[in-house]
Amino acid sequence: MVWVITVAVFLGILVAGVCTLFLFSERDQIREALRKPEKKRIERRTLARVEVELLSTDAPFIDEITSTENVSRYGARVVTKMRWRPNDGVTVKLLREGPPNRARIAYCDPLEGETFAIGLQFSSPVVRWMV
Repeated sequence: MVWVITVAVFLGILVAGVCTLFLFSERDQIREALRKPEKKRIERRTLARVEVELLSTDAPFIDEITSTENVSRYGARVVTKMRWRPNDGVTVKLLREGPPNRARIAYCDPLEGETFAIGLQFSSPVVRWMV
């Protein structure tokens, strides 16, 4: 009888240990996922060439006229000749019409030659750009 109790206690401790390790590993994976959110877009981008003027709101002052490669309601990819700093603020204005829009530089990737691709994240939707 003592032998059965000993085996039962041993198996109980073993199962508790395995469950504890499983729970801690799951918690670490969840914590890691929260620290590094996936960089997937919520909305699809539409290929669109729209001429825009970019005005930096942070120093150094940059003013550039360029065009988009694609747009969505809350974002756009723009090809520029200037290097922009990620997370800097920018005012984006359509050349043809409309009020300016505030945006944040999401990324700035070098392209071939001396051009850069920047990702813009708008603070409000820019549906009229897609018309």
